[in-house]
Amino acid sequence: MPLKAQFYERETYFRESFADVVDILGPEWPAKLRDGALLMMKPEGLIAAKLETVHSFLVDHQFSVVAVEDLALTGHRWRELWRYQLTSATLDRLTVNELAYGSGRALTLVLKSDPDHDLPATVRLSTLKGSASLAAQVPGTLRSLLQQPNRVFSLVHFADEPADLVRELGVLFDAPARRRLLTALGSGVISAEDRVRLDRAIAQPADATRSLDLAPAVRRIDRALADHAAGRPGERDRVAALRDELRRAADGDPVEFRAFVRELSRTGCPVDTWDLTVLGSYAVTCDEPGHPKSLTNPDPQTWRTPAEQHADQRLSSTRA
Repeated sequence: MPLKAQFYERETYFRESFADVVDILGPEWPAKLRDGALLMMKPEGLIAAKLETVHSFLVDHQFSVVAVEDLALTGHRWRELWRYQLTSATLDRLTVNELAYGSGRALTLVLKSDPDHDLPATVRLSTLKGSASLAAQVPGTLRSLLQQPNRVFSLVHFADEPADLVRELGVLFDAPARRRLLTALGSGVISAEDRVRLDRAIAQPADATRSLDLAPAVRRIDRALADHAAGRPGERDRVAALRDELRRAADGDPVEFRAFVRELSRTGCPVDTWDLTVLGSYAVTCDEPGHPKSLTNPDPQTWRTPAEQHADQRLSSTRA
């Protein structure tokens, strides 16, 4: 789309990464980029042990993993990743993100699609993922299969088209890691080391997972507050106000989550960070009313090419 082209061509993340694409993938870069995709298991997706379900879905839809990279989503990094979407995010929503991404690692999978499709791999995967809105999810899509608990905890992230794949490799990884991932995409074969890394992540022990449901998180936070106030008479009023806010959130009423987190911090009460993150994921307003995203994706059908034309393009790219 013209607006995305305008943004990306002036951005160093995209330009630096695109230079590596051309350098690493060589003359076949258009075809190899067309068959490549990127999926990130977000921290909540890993802690809820959804990777095995995601991997099975990918295999069933002719995607193979060619590279695996652990990722720490620092505040700067995730803000840059969603730079063109943050205009529609409330500050409460950003606070939830900060808690989630600071509480666990993410895992990035570079994928290769079976080439016999009339959509680029990124676009095809984007159509298969389904909506982040629970009300709009269609059975059979990945997000419906994952049973995400709410809109905030989407569990997985995808590069939605080839330009996004290029840009996100630039945002998320330094040059050595990015070039390693592109080399794997060029070869189309996962290394022995990355295979071990993937298998270990899939085989995460059951006792290392946790629920993302609201009720148990609220109970644990409430218990921690009650225990904290029991031996501190001077904190009882402040803790009582926090427990009232907590009950409102449990009943589905919106709360000022940033203010809640600040006040909780002032009490010094030890609360599990993931419990607090789960609470926020249900309690916040996601988007600023009246402020749409800067960028939206075009209709996937506009990417469709007839199979014979796709084959001709691949042959021409190979000859070049």
